[in-house]
Amino acid sequence: MSWGATGHASAASAAAAGRTQAADSAFGPEPPLMHGYSAPQIKSWSPETDAYAPYLRAHVPLAERIPAFEPTQARRGLDARPKLMSLANDYVQPGAATEGYKHGPGFEAYALRFWQYPDLYASWHGLPLDGEHDADEPQYGILNLPNPGYTEAAHRNGVLSLGCWFWPRPEDFGEVVEQRADGSFPMVDKLIEMAEYFGFDGYFINQEAQIPVEQAELLMEFFVYFAEQAPDGFHLQWYDSLTVDGQISYENEFNEVNSPWIASDDGARICDSIFLNYWWNEQRVRNSHEHALALGLDPYEVVYTGQEIGKDRFAQPYDPRHIFPEDDEPRTSWAFLGAEMVWYTVEGDKDTVDGQAGVYERERHLWTGPLQDPSRTGRLDEPGDDLLDPSGWDGTAHNIVEKSVIGALPFVTGFCAGTGTGFFVDGKQVSDQPWFNIGIQDVLPTWQWWVRDDDDEPLDAVTVDYDYSTAYDGGNSLLLAGELAAGQSAIVRLYKTALPVERTTALDVVHDIADGVEAEIGLAFEDAPEQWEWLSLTGGARNLTDQWSKSGHSLAPWAGRTIAAISVAVRAGDADVSDLAVRLGRLSVADRRPSKPGMPSGLAVDHVARDGDVASVYLQWSPAEKADYYDLFHGKGTDRTWVGRTHGEVFCVSALEVPDGADRSPIDVVAVTADGRRSAPARTWLDW
Repeated sequence: MSWGATGHASAASAAAAGRTQAADSAFGPEPPLMHGYSAPQIKSWSPETDAYAPYLRAHVPLAERIPAFEPTQARRGLDARPKLMSLANDYVQPGAATEGYKHGPGFEAYALRFWQYPDLYASWHGLPLDGEHDADEPQYGILNLPNPGYTEAAHRNGVLSLGCWFWPRPEDFGEVVEQRADGSFPMVDKLIEMAEYFGFDGYFINQEAQIPVEQAELLMEFFVYFAEQAPDGFHLQWYDSLTVDGQISYENEFNEVNSPWIASDDGARICDSIFLNYWWNEQRVRNSHEHALALGLDPYEVVYTGQEIGKDRFAQPYDPRHIFPEDDEPRTSWAFLGAEMVWYTVEGDKDTVDGQAGVYERERHLWTGPLQDPSRTGRLDEPGDDLLDPSGWDGTAHNIVEKSVIGALPFVTGFCAGTGTGFFVDGKQVSDQPWFNIGIQDVLPTWQWWVRDDDDEPLDAVTVDYDYSTAYDGGNSLLLAGELAAGQSAIVRLYKTALPVERTTALDVVHDIADGVEAEIGLAFEDAPEQWEWLSLTGGARNLTDQWSKSGHSLAPWAGRTIAAISVAVRAGDADVSDLAVRLGRLSVADRRPSKPGMPSGLAVDHVARDGDVASVYLQWSPAEKADYYDLFHGKGTDRTWVGRTHGEVFCVSALEVPDGADRSPIDVVAVTADGRRSAPARTWLDW
C-alpha cells in the first residue's frame, strides 16, 4: 500500500494539561488533539488517563440506509450490490501531517461532500504517540483512531467508520500478539473497548511487514478471537499483504493465499472483508469473484478490489471496467486509497471560498464523472498522460449506486457542508469567524448535481452549489444560479428518500427567491415514481427575516404514501432571467406536532487553559430531553457569539477570545431538537 508517514472529563483534561503539541496558535493554547497508540498503550488504555478522550468521542449513531429503489436512481439499471470502501485522509489541513482535531477555527479544511457512495470509511495517515507531536521525527502508533468528526458525518449517512492499524512501527510485535493463559488476547479486548467508547465501527488492518511464523500463527488466533468477541455490526477489513506464515505477498486477487484471513477451513468467518492490492487485471478480478463463491462467500460483501486514487488519480492504469464489465454483472466491490487527492492536488491559497472552488469541482469529477452529473456518468475519452484530466474517468457514480438514510420523520437539512466563514442561526449571523466541523454536516443532496429542463434534457445554464455568503442554519445555503430563457424551467433532483407520509406530516422550506422566477418543491412517490407533485414556494410565503421567507404545506392529501424523491424547480416567467439566484436555507419534512427540548442541566467548566487573550475552554453538562444537538454561545447582548455545535454533552471551545477588561463572561448552551426547536439556554460563567 502506498502509505504516508506515517466518562471522566476532569481526569482526561487534567492528564492533558501542560502537554506541548503542534497546534497552530489559531487553535488556542490547548485544543483537544488526537494521537496514536502503541501496543502497550492500547493494552493499558483507559479513558480516565487518555488525554482529551471525552472530547474526542463520536456521538452520532449509525443511521440505517433505506433499501435501493431503482426507479429513482440517477443511473437506471445499475446493480446495487457492489459496495465501496474509501481509505482517505480526513480534514487535510495545511501543515497538519501530525495533527488531528475533531473541530476547530479556520476555513482551510477539507470536508467530504459525497457520503452517499462509500459504505466504509477509514483514515490512513497515522498519528504520533501522545507527547511526540512536536518531535523532529515523531514516533507513530500502530493504531490511529478515526477522526470523530468524520465518524459523525459517516454515521449520519449510514457509513461505517474504521480505525486504522499499520505495521511496521518501531516496537516489538510480540506486544501485539500477547496471549493470556486462557487463550484470550488483551489487545483485542481493548481494541473493542476503545471502538465502543469512541463510537466507531471496527478496524482496517494494514499488516505490511514480515513477522516470524510463530507470531503469524498467533496473529491468526488473535483475529479468530477478535471475530468471536466483536459485537454485532463490527467490521474488520484485512489488507492483501501478509501470508499466514508471516511473509509479505501482494496477491492482487482473492485466492487461497489470503482467504484464510477471511474464513477458516471449516467456514468460520475471521475478518469481514479484504482490500485487494492494486496490480490486478481482468482475469484476477474474475478469479476473486469465483474464489469467493467457491468458499460460500458473497463477493460483494467480502472482496473490495483496490484502486490507487491518490497516486493515479483520473488516469487509472487498472481499468474499473474489469470490476464492472459493461456486458456482465459486477464481479466484486470496490476500494479507493487516497480520495482526498481532490484537495491537495489543487494549488494555491485554500483559506477562501474561491480558493477552494477547484477542490470541490475536482471532488465532483471524482464522484460523479467528467460532466459533474450523476445522471450523465462515463468517460469522455480513454485515460491519458494527464493524471488530473477527468475525461478518462467514469465517475464513482457510474458503478456505485447512490444511497440514502432518509427513511423516517423528521427529515431536516440546512444544507450545511461542515465548514464556514461564519455561522447563522435562524437566518441571523451569530459569528463572523471561520470554522470547520464535519461532525455537524447535514445530510447533503443525494445527487450533485442532476439538473434538467421541462423536457428532461440536461441544462447547463443553471448551476447548483453551496453558498457561504449566507445561510439560515449553519455555514452555508444551497444556491441555484445562472440564467433561464422566458418560460424555461430548471429542475434539480435533491434527495432520495423513503419518507412515510401521515396526516400530520408537513413540508416546510426556508428560501430566498429573487424576483422574476417562481420556485416549487417536487415530490415523487414510491407508487408512482415518474409522476411529480409540485408545491409552490412563491405563493403565500411568510417572511422570517429581511432575507429569508418560509413556505409550508400540509402533506395530508398524500397520507399513507411514501415519498421516494424530492426535487426543486425554478421557472422563468414571460421574460428572460439573466441573473438567477434562488437560495434554499432549510428543508423539513416533519410532524406538525413537535415539542421543545428540555434545558441542559449541570453545565460546568471542566478546564480552562489561557494564553494571553485566547483560551481553550472545556465544558460539560447533562443531556437535555429530546435534544439532538447543542449550540454554544459566549457573551451576552450584542456581544453574544456562537462558538460551537455538538451532538454530545461535552465540548471544547478551542480558541475563545477573552473579552477586554472583563472579569467574567457567560457561556450558554442551548439544546435543539432534530426538527430545530430550541430550549432556553443553560448558563455558566468564566472567571478571567
